[in-house]
Amino acid sequence: MAVAPELPRDLPQLLSSVERLMTRQLAAALEAEDCSIEEWRVLSLLSDGRGHTMSDVAEYALMPAPSLTKLVDRLVSGALAYRRKDPGDGRRVLVYLSARGRSRHRALAVPVERAETRMWEGLTGARDLADELDRLKAQLVRGPGAVPLRVPESGSDSDSDSGSVRARR
Repeated sequence: MAVAPELPRDLPQLLSSVERLMTRQLAAALEAEDCSIEEWRVLSLLSDGRGHTMSDVAEYALMPAPSLTKLVDRLVSGALAYRRKDPGDGRRVLVYLSARGRSRHRALAVPVERAETRMWEGLTGARDLADELDRLKAQLVRGPGAVPLRVPESGSDSDSDSGSVRARR
């Protein structure tokens, strides 16, 4: 039987505190570009070009469905994204970035990368930490007694978001 490593009692609080501080710094970098952290998360996910269901986008962006719908509607109105029926299942709709959306994502990636670089500066083992957090997340999602991931019911607030702010690139 493996012995669990001794963890500080307040590890969840520490993780939440670090996430909030990181999110605030990213939000500040994005604010200068007139972009919210939620918009960045959506653009970041959609930048893979595969098209995603609204539920996948909501989970990644850490947003409740009604707020996400409003954000995606704004992206569509601004010609940054578009919706198409899923070719494999006509009942589902997928969201994609437009060429204009890809340009916006590339432009926003510059200040985001600068902010992330500043945050990680001087830390050793940052990649290992990120890998371990990815493994922890996967274990919590599938493990015994795991609590399913749920998007908050109320509106999103950058100070109360939780989850990774690391962008998919």
